[in-house]
Amino acid sequence: MIIDWGMQAGVHVFCAALAWSRFRFVRFADNEKATTTFGLLAECFEQLGGVPKMVLADRMGCLKSGVVANVVVPTPDYVRFATHYGFRPDFCEAADPESKGMVEHLVGYAKQDLMVPQQPFEDLTTANEAAAVWCAEVNTTTHSEICAVPVERLAVEQPLLGPLPSLRLELGVRPVTRKVDRLSCVRFGSARYSVPCRLIGYQVTLTTTATMITVIEPVSGEVLAEHRLVAPGETSIVDDHYGGPRPQRPSRAPRGRTQTEQDFLALGPVVGGLPDRR
Repeated sequence: MIIDWGMQAGVHVFCAALAWSRFRFVRFADNEKATTTFGLLAECFEQLGGVPKMVLADRMGCLKSGVVANVVVPTPDYVRFATHYGFRPDFCEAADPESKGMVEHLVGYAKQDLMVPQQPFEDLTTANEAAAVWCAEVNTTTHSEICAVPVERLAVEQPLLGPLPSLRLELGVRPVTRKVDRLSCVRFGSARYSVPCRLIGYQVTLTTTATMITVIEPVSGEVLAEHRLVAPGETSIVDDHYGGPRPQRPSRAPRGRTQTEQDFLALGPVVGGLPDRR
């Protein structure tokens, strides 16, 4: 199988193609990070119903840790991913377009026939729904080069694929658990982020991306709050988490320290609210 990334009008497109059956897989994303690539590869394997013996990739930066004697060294995470799924990772030769011509043609085809006619997409979910429909169409149509239908060839090729693992491999930043404090906030990276005040005292799960933090209910997976990451020492507050906007000035009610002061304040709110004439 051959994989590659492309981009059109700010949208990244991931393409994969099986060499013999020419079965094609296309999905969209907002980045080309390693974790995104791994997730789309896993989805591709699940759609194929198995794992190919080798995955040939362009020399994409998210999968290579370096080049030694013109041989690409994969990143440790990519090695872990390949070992988990049971395929051999390989990379295209430098300055050799013929080694990846099949998938480059697919990238161009997806841009011309899928992205250009339908952009702009409302969101990635809508885009990927359109990509799934497009793939189903092209995979059930006779391929011009092999003069065969890819999905029919896949039925022949599928028994030769390796088995899928029972679970997906978890890579990247792992979720963390935090307890909501009395201010209805959670701490992460020395910063505070608000959550709905009904969660005070409860445990929640935090997941992060490069720019966002998401607060999730640990059991149901419900998204409870989302914030942009802020610098250490800063606070991100959503007024709706507290039932309305915050007051401009904090309310500091008088508190009696001695019994006499407490008896004085107990006379009523008018007395308690007398101006300080010191």
